[in-house]
Amino acid sequence: MAHDLMPVPSGLVDLCEVDVDRLASLAGPPSGEWQRWIAAWIGYPGRPLPGDVALALGGDLDLTDYLPRTTSFGEMPDGTDPPKPPRLPGAAACSGGRPASGGAMTSGGAMTSGGAMTSGGAMTHASRRLVRPTGSARRVVSPPVARHRITPRDIEAVAGGSPGAAPLRELLRGQISKRMLMLWALLRGLENADLDDATRTCVDEALRVLGDAQRRARDAVHDLLLHPTIGTWLAGSLRRCWQGSAGPDLDRLGYVGGIAVAAALRARMPCRVPVRIIDGLVSIPTMGVVGSGATSGWGVAHVSDRRVTLRGSAGWGPAGGDGWTPARMLSSTVDGHRIALTLEDTDPFRAADTLPLPVAARCDEAAARWQRLLDGAWSVLAGDDGVRAEEAAAVLSALVPLREVPDRPGTGVTVIDALGALMVSPPTDALWLAITVVHEAAHTRLEMLSDLAPLVGPHDGSVHYAPWRPDPRPLAPLLHGAFAFAQIAAFWAGRWARDGAGSDLGAAYEFAWCRDAVSAVLPVLRDAAGLTEAGRRFVSAMGARIDVWIAADLPIAATTTAATVLRDVAVVWRLRNRRPDRDHIERWARDWAAGRPCGRPVAPSSRLVPQTEPYSPHRHARQALTSLRFAMPDRFAGLAGSAGLDPAAWPVNATLGDLLYVRGDLGRAAEEFRRELQARPGRAESFAGLALVLARRAGGLERRLYLDHPEALLALSVRIRELTGSTPDPRTLARWIAAGGPGYPDRSWRSLKTRPLPVGARR
Repeated sequence: MAHDLMPVPSGLVDLCEVDVDRLASLAGPPSGEWQRWIAAWIGYPGRPLPGDVALALGGDLDLTDYLPRTTSFGEMPDGTDPPKPPRLPGAAACSGGRPASGGAMTSGGAMTSGGAMTSGGAMTHASRRLVRPTGSARRVVSPPVARHRITPRDIEAVAGGSPGAAPLRELLRGQISKRMLMLWALLRGLENADLDDATRTCVDEALRVLGDAQRRARDAVHDLLLHPTIGTWLAGSLRRCWQGSAGPDLDRLGYVGGIAVAAALRARMPCRVPVRIIDGLVSIPTMGVVGSGATSGWGVAHVSDRRVTLRGSAGWGPAGGDGWTPARMLSSTVDGHRIALTLEDTDPFRAADTLPLPVAARCDEAAARWQRLLDGAWSVLAGDDGVRAEEAAAVLSALVPLREVPDRPGTGVTVIDALGALMVSPPTDALWLAITVVHEAAHTRLEMLSDLAPLVGPHDGSVHYAPWRPDPRPLAPLLHGAFAFAQIAAFWAGRWARDGAGSDLGAAYEFAWCRDAVSAVLPVLRDAAGLTEAGRRFVSAMGARIDVWIAADLPIAATTTAATVLRDVAVVWRLRNRRPDRDHIERWARDWAAGRPCGRPVAPSSRLVPQTEPYSPHRHARQALTSLRFAMPDRFAGLAGSAGLDPAAWPVNATLGDLLYVRGDLGRAAEEFRRELQARPGRAESFAGLALVLARRAGGLERRLYLDHPEALLALSVRIRELTGSTPDPRTLARWIAAGGPGYPDRSWRSLKTRPLPVGARR
């Protein structure tokens, strides 16, 4: 596809030609545009900047229609995200103790036995060499006027899942400008900060070395700036700076010394840089950590002959040999397609502020396991679709292992601060990792595009239903989720097409579910007033792809089951997040308690009231069981094949009712759901399962109550229990309500009364 030069308006300022050591001399534009971008990137709340920060940046933040952006994306491969704690300015988590040491440095941070750096660190991203500007770094200069250029055809290409090399290159260059702009804000904010001499010297010397290295090896330094841990460090530092009340964090600011050392090593440039010692270690991003005789304080790193020596309170120590703990590389090549990821298990800033699980500590066995998983996942991706594999390899540069939790395998997340990082807990198998790579690479590409061409306006505060989430989603996350699941649909479509009309029913079902889930939210996205012109173009192109998939010829079992699961998910979502009109429910309950016919046989209106209690970070159990039934029928048959079922082998949160329902034993499933509701009144999953069974033999208002207004039946059940001390069966309630309507003209409501279930009954 031709790279049309007609740009989309409001593109990001292009700072790729600015030298790092001259950033602080730039005056921000009078419009405050830069401050607004940065505030959105770091999730800054809608309040004025501290006075000294506003003065340093050239003006306060314009809060007109301002809305902080979502800080992380990445519904887990099993369907949902865990709840995220509030974001705290300046927070940076890190788990695990000091890693094992050994080895010496090679290209990109791998190490050999002698301590010599054998190559300068080849660029893994597609940035290009640019002419550096001239002029004095001491005088204040006007901001650059050049903008990154992204075109309507580029937007459509990204939305269609095949952006190609030129748009991807521009997305990555945009990220360089983003990191440079954040560094500009940090440096300007530190001008009036109360820093001690050692910290000020570290920052000044690091900037000088970074600038010299950039002029010597611009691509290599740009690649370093794109590393995810540097993004996390920058965003966290800015939050702390903009918080105003917090003093300087010397450990955090000292990290810039390690960045300068990494730049000098990539540029093969001798230098001396002050570095901060934290817990006996000095971190050098992308390279690893080096040990020091001191436990804290300052040291001086000397780079010469592609070697590093560290001088601190304990004297000199060689960077090679036992002092080094190298950053390890994971790489895999299949049919000429290669992916290379830094295994980030040492850097103190590898953790983001909001993660579903803590980061994992360094472990040699874990590294070998990740390499095996990556080899298997890459074989799947590159073997199925080389184009999609290349796109993932272009935007992902690091793998950050999250701590392994037995019941939460393959938990993945994309954090805006650390774009380019695949943050994931160990999955069950290579196929799971392949899906996670597709999913998180999609979030990463879309967020990179949003930095150049905003897709959602800042004023939009609406929330919407998404089949892949248990909670209502704002417009931007809804768009992100739709795009990610569209890419997963493409993955499964490729696997199904590979076998023709073959036997991979698991691929057919997953393709149908992902396709239909995205299709379910397309009307909302297409009609959303909060989309920008670029956003509407993006949704249109994505929707055109989904519309083609809707016509795909798939096995009837896969399509009908996918539709059933989507209905199930929707019913559970309504039970969790919608509340019926209170007065309507009260009138129903009073009529029931008084033994009267239903005086208002119509479904009540409802409003969105998102649940406040934490939700499960796992896929809906019936959805997980259905996937297992298609992907591994023998294993599913083993789970469901006898009366002596073993709950320990079921998916998380699954019940016997769920298993019977997915197996197709609906009569027994209904009875189990009733027993579950006796034990746990109001349990959404059990109530939804019973409603789905009952809806199969109902029509008219009764069916609509089960499927479209289940929250009304549940609220009525709860209220009757409060009034009478007993819980009526949902079928009895639905028939009682419908008896007064046109669907039951000849049926007496009294004949529908049955014995209520006692409160607190147990199995």
